[in-house]
This record gives sequence, structure tokens and C-alpha cells, in this order.
Amino acid sequence: MVRPKVHDEALRDRLLRHALERVSADGMPALSLRALAAECDTSTTAVYSLFGGKAGLLTALFDEALRRFRAHLAVPPGNDTLDDLVQLALAYRQGALAQPHLFEVVFDGDPQELASGAALAPLREFVQRAVEDDAVRPDLDPATAALALWATVHGWVCLQLRGLLPPGAESRFEDALRSVTAGWAAAAP
Repeated sequence: MVRPKVHDEALRDRLLRHALERVSADGMPALSLRALAAECDTSTTAVYSLFGGKAGLLTALFDEALRRFRAHLAVPPGNDTLDDLVQLALAYRQGALAQPHLFEVVFDGDPQELASGAALAPLREFVQRAVEDDAVRPDLDPATAALALWATVHGWVCLQLRGLLPPGAESRFEDALRSVTAGWAAAAP
């Protein structure tokens, strides 16, 4: 006779959802397996059975946080490829500020190469479109431009999340982005 599953996908989803809520509200230090299990009316055995332990739960948290962050980066291309870069950068910042603790999960965890790739891929794609549209200088290296824009955006966001920007700087973010992209613009014919 087949034994019924005690720890099913519904419980896995509930544990992950509660873990995400806890981390979103209070950061990673607030995540306790015992507290999580109690919130979900189960035992820590369920976490081990469904995730293989805390490390597996953290991997699932990273995957979901990365999925949510990528959703913010799903900016549809428009008619102005330089403006598209600015819009993508604004979306990056919005995603980080909307769920700062999940942003930290994405960029402070072990699989940082994956997070970096997820952040850089859309930037590379948009810079490449700008190159193909002759919107940027012909000597501009797309990989360097994408990295420079990511460093600008990510650095700004990290400073903002830690409260290290000078007063009023939050309102100058778009101006800073437009300054960077204006330096890349192709000369007018």
C-alpha cells in the first residue's frame, strides 16, 4: 500500500510564501526555521523533507526573489533606444526599492554570477539595440556600456537603500542616468 504524502507541494508553497513574506518584511536575520514551521502549522521536518534543509530553502528563496526582480526588468522596448536604457534603469531601481530585502537576497547570496547575469542581460540587449539603431557613438563597446550603466544604477540603489545618498539625491536619479546615456549618444547628422 502506498503511503500518503505528508509534505506536499501545497505545504512547500506555503512555507516558501511565508519565508518570502518574513524576509521581505524583516530581512534574512528574521528567518527562523522553527518560527516558519510554526507559522505554517507544521514542523521543521517538513522544511527538511521539502527543501533538504535551510540551504535548500535559501536556494528556493533566491530563485523566487530573482524571478520577481527579473519581472521588474521586463521593460518593453520603445522607439527611442537611449530612453529605453533610462526606462530599464528606472525599473531596476523601482524593483529594488519595492522589495529591498528580496533585492538583498538576490545580490548578497552565493549565486551572485546568476544575479549579475540577470541584471546585465537586459542592459546588454538594450545597449546592443542602441548600437544597431546608430543611436550611440560607433566606438562605444556595448559590454562596457552595459557594465557602466549597471554600476551606476546598482551603486545608486545600494547607496539609497543604506541611506547614504545626500539629501534630495533620490530625485536626481533620472538626471544622472540621462547624463550617462547622453555621453554615449551618436553625433547628430
